[in-house]
Amino acid sequence: MRYGVNLPLPGVPLSDHEPVLRELPGLGYTDLWTGEAAGHDGFTPLALAAAWAPGMRLGTAVVPAFTRGPALLAMTAATLAEAARGDVVVGIGSSGPPFVDRINGISSAEPYRRVRDTARFLRAAFDGRTVR
Repeated sequence: MRYGVNLPLPGVPLSDHEPVLRELPGLGYTDLWTGEAAGHDGFTPLALAAAWAPGMRLGTAVVPAFTRGPALLAMTAATLAEAARGDVVVGIGSSGPPFVDRINGISSAEPYRRVRDTARFLRAAFDGRTVR
């Protein structure tokens, strides 16, 4: 059985997460997860967790496939995996018009296709294949 904590911790600035994150493995927690919407990005809290709680499984649940290009998403996830020294899980999704169209000024047309193509790109990149 795995036990996880969602980051960032509510009402706690990221700079104050260190003591809590260092304690979690000893309490039996195995996973740290983030999401991405209005607020923190999905990777910075996990990067801090990689330094403060090494060996935990880290995951995004979820980050939007529309607001980062697939190559940047692959680079960010690979960098996190290198820093983490543990498992990294990347969950992607389409998000929606309020965040994609209105806030970022990007068309959210064909969300299934965008997520599918991004997932294919990430799988190939993570397997070490050249992707175009």
